[in-house]
Amino acid sequence: MMRRLAVAAACSAAVVAVLGPAGRAGGDVDYLKAAVDFAECMLTCGRDRYGEVHSPLFAVLLTREKEPRIGPQPYFDRPTPYDVSNMKTPFRKYHFNRCLNYPAGLGDEGPHKVTVFGCDVYEDQDLYTMLIDLSRITADPKYKREAEKALTWWFTHTMGPADLYPWGEHLGWDFEHECPTYFAGPSKHLYAACYHEIKDRVPFLDFLAALPPPEADGPTYLERYALGVWNAHYWDHEKAIYCRHGDYTGEDTREGSTQGYPAHQGAHFRLWVAAYLKARSAEVKEQMAQILNTVLDAQIARTRKYGFVPFTFDPDLKGKDPGKRAPGQSIRLAHHAAELSVTIRKADPGLAAKFEELAGLHLGEENLKQALENAETSLATGDRDLLQGGRDARPRPLAAIENLSKADTPQPHALAILRRLQWYRTYRDKAYLEAAERQARLAYVRFMDETCPLPKAYAGGPRKTVAGDPFPDFTFRGAKLMHAFALLGEAKGRARPN
Repeated sequence: MMRRLAVAAACSAAVVAVLGPAGRAGGDVDYLKAAVDFAECMLTCGRDRYGEVHSPLFAVLLTREKEPRIGPQPYFDRPTPYDVSNMKTPFRKYHFNRCLNYPAGLGDEGPHKVTVFGCDVYEDQDLYTMLIDLSRITADPKYKREAEKALTWWFTHTMGPADLYPWGEHLGWDFEHECPTYFAGPSKHLYAACYHEIKDRVPFLDFLAALPPPEADGPTYLERYALGVWNAHYWDHEKAIYCRHGDYTGEDTREGSTQGYPAHQGAHFRLWVAAYLKARSAEVKEQMAQILNTVLDAQIARTRKYGFVPFTFDPDLKGKDPGKRAPGQSIRLAHHAAELSVTIRKADPGLAAKFEELAGLHLGEENLKQALENAETSLATGDRDLLQGGRDARPRPLAAIENLSKADTPQPHALAILRRLQWYRTYRDKAYLEAAERQARLAYVRFMDETCPLPKAYAGGPRKTVAGDPFPDFTFRGAKLMHAFALLGEAKGRARPN
């Protein structure tokens, strides 16, 4: 009881802090203060204080009230079981979109793709990035320290039987039941086996690579995860055929699945390259080299055959038409390959050449040259905007705001602010900074109020569940907007004349 009162008092203090004149829509907004108030509220009220183990993890979804808390667990409308009599280890027991206690519109795919009552570092990586950068901006080490405490706990406590993490497009960590979501409690009706799915990048891969092994003479967490992905996703090791989903429990090999999407392999490649470069033994290094060579050879051969990497293995295994144009995911894989060719060039020129060949088959000579130059500059300067499309292709973009009147979630507004701040850093023209502030003011009015320092998940106010019942006002994936506010506050402070 005393703990709950202390938490409530601390949260109330955080709310009061944002109610001053600087936080009102009619006056000047102190954007950095808004970001700090958000961070303080997350540190006090947004962490795991449920169940028997109070981990340092942060919740993905929180109610917007004086004492924010995680959302209620899903419940179902008498879900009809699938016929699993002929299924080895069924991934689904029930129709996962029959969950009623779920805010309508939160995701078209349904509740099986978002974590609403716990933590998912992959899904909520903007929060940890924002906290880490806030320490740089404010010179207060607390935010980075607490973010890294959560990341350490995640990487050292949540690895499962197949050496996978319960993160990505489907899984999360259930605060109340101390286990991956869907393993216990009402949400267990969603799955029998559990999906591990990541694509493009492994969040905080450098942080994972720096963690010491759980046992002095044993493999590191990075090495275990790298092999876990190889064993759980790649059911044909000779032909490098894989499924985008892997079973966290290790019970289902996914044998026969053709759903090996190209963008997912970008994350796999990055994981294996990191494990190769950080390997503590010749055995692990050789193992990673074999995996990389096998997969690169397979994808180069497929690209030469089809002209691109097909979206699935249906053309290879079922003889289906691969189509005539390379899908976007194939091009994304090519850009990952271009960057990785630079990353591994000194350590293994042979692997670097294969990465470059895979990229070149997709991009062509001129685009490959530009991609390699961008990768070299990015790795030398740390400017990831070159690789993530953050810079506008036009020579001088207009210093105007985007019309986001129909964008009801914080993410598009955050991206619009960050884009203008990038232009300001590139061209040193204050018109871009002014445009960023105008864009931020519109976002502040839409998503912030005196209820709570956490931004609204929807500008339109509280939602209803898919069953039509009221769902509490909540915050969800708002950290990128708060990061944009922090960077705007920093830029404004530096732009002021002495």
